Amino acid sequence: MKQSVPGSSPIRLLIVDDSWVLRKVLRGTLTQRDDINIIGEATNGVQALELILKEKPDVILLDMEMPTMDGMTTLQHLMIHTPTPTIMLSSLSNRGTARCFDALKYGAVEFVSKNSFFKGMDGAAHSKLVLKTIQDASRMNVQAIDPMQQKSADGKLVDTDTTVVFCEECGTKQVVDDQSSANEVIICRKCGDELFVHADKRYRRMNFITVIGAGESGYANILKIIPELTPEMGGSICVVIHDRPDIVESFVKYLDAICDFDVIFAYNGTHLEGGCCYIFSGDKHVRLSSFSGHYTLQMKNEKPVGNLGVIDVLMMSAAACMKNRVAGVILSGSISDGSKGIEMILRAKGSCFVLAPNQCLHKSMVNDSLKRFKLQDNNDEMNLAVEIQKCHFSYKEKVITA
Repeated sequence: MKQSVPGSSPIRLLIVDDSWVLRKVLRGTLTQRDDINIIGEATNGVQALELILKEKPDVILLDMEMPTMDGMTTLQHLMIHTPTPTIMLSSLSNRGTARCFDALKYGAVEFVSKNSFFKGMDGAAHSKLVLKTIQDASRMNVQAIDPMQQKSADGKLVDTDTTVVFCEECGTKQVVDDQSSANEVIICRKCGDELFVHADKRYRRMNFITVIGAGESGYANILKIIPELTPEMGGSICVVIHDRPDIVESFVKYLDAICDFDVIFAYNGTHLEGGCCYIFSGDKHVRLSSFSGHYTLQMKNEKPVGNLGVIDVLMMSAAACMKNRVAGVILSGSISDGSKGIEMILRAKGSCFVLAPNQCLHKSMVNDSLKRFKLQDNNDEMNLAVEIQKCHFSYKEKVITA
């Protein structure tokens, strides 16, 4: 008997995979539901793009390894012309690898290893888990992504004749060619302020901190936010990701390769420096402490007291140390964490932001904060990057000690 969701239209799903076996496994489970309508199947990217233009699916399951046109190329074409929530599948790459993060960077909302279908559980059981991801993806709004503006793994823009700088006054992003930047000073196109292209590193003071909290579905959000920031804005970024430490550490290496920021996998006792981004797993609770003019991350294995989550603990300690010189940001996540930390930051007169729910694969974390506080609910990743920079630049010239 088919299962259905009363009052909702079926999710129009396109399956793109050259494996007949996997398509059969998925079809066998998903066709048993009234809330899923498989509108077509394709065996390569060329067929997929034709079907996408014709059928306009709500969600796409896309294999990474295919003949004629592979999944990554297909994804890039798709995200330029017809952005659609896409779940990337791969038989050669696992979650937490560079190829996984490449897929998320270029627009996929989730990455699933096909080995999971056949190792440790039967294919039908895993298909049911994929079903939940399909349902979550169908509720997302996906924005266009131009792959030519994405940084490659060696940390350089595809277009190497341009330089990106940000206005300290208004936070506006400026893209200038190398000839213009050679003069070191340009004029902000929005507010008219003078911008110094080659800023001195000595101004990267540890005078502001942004704490970002995310679940294991937040990698795609982080990949769209952190590369948009400039280390010249001063202060530090701390990111908590609820995922296994080995995957988080792999992500840190990948993100560091595509960012102007120094992205660091933090350990107990790490001293924060301005112009750096520190990332750690949610397997430990982390506090910010101040001592002898330095801010340090203190990590412990025991669980936080009461109902506090790892993100709550870090945000609360940051608010205690930095007062109003802290911003809290909540991204996609399926657990309950962060809202109590947001409360403490707001009490300290700091700044708080959440990603728009329709930009999140999992909405629990952002919805918790939105229900409790009057926060703006329509920030996409680019808006969050701008808001973070505004906060940091506003304190850049202030000399503050711990």
